Amino acid sequence: MAYPAHLTFSEYHDLGYTEFKSTSDFDLVEKQAQRAIDGVIDYYYNDHDISQDKNLKRVDAYKAAICEQIDFIVETGITSSYVNGDDFNSISIGRLSLQPTNHASTNGMIHGVCREAYRLLAHYGLLYRGRGSDWYVATHS
Repeated sequence: MAYPAHLTFSEYHDLGYTEFKSTSDFDLVEKQAQRAIDGVIDYYYNDHDISQDKNLKRVDAYKAAICEQIDFIVETGITSSYVNGDDFNSISIGRLSLQPTNHASTNGMIHGVCREAYRLLAHYGLLYRGRGSDWYVATHS
């Protein structure tokens, strides 16, 4: 099922992000980032027309969250919460002690998205799952 891209290359730069200098790989990473963000916000903008949203701050926060997720993917190479498999913080066996250098999958993510994106979404109410939401109805009979 294909979803429309909600962030263009020019919007990415207009919002102050500069990780991508050209559009060559931008579209692929944008789709990965948007998929992660949409999963956290329960696909809000697939059910609501983003161009009709009167809350422009919420729209900007959503797009900035996608930008943050794009930059996170580029910096870490992590495209999903399960990409590192069974990541560990440290392990010690006798005198042998192993500690991986990259803990981004466990320390830098909340529900599959980077912390910066999650904070933006939370601040503008895109993470709301209260009474009347599909999540609330499905889990409270």
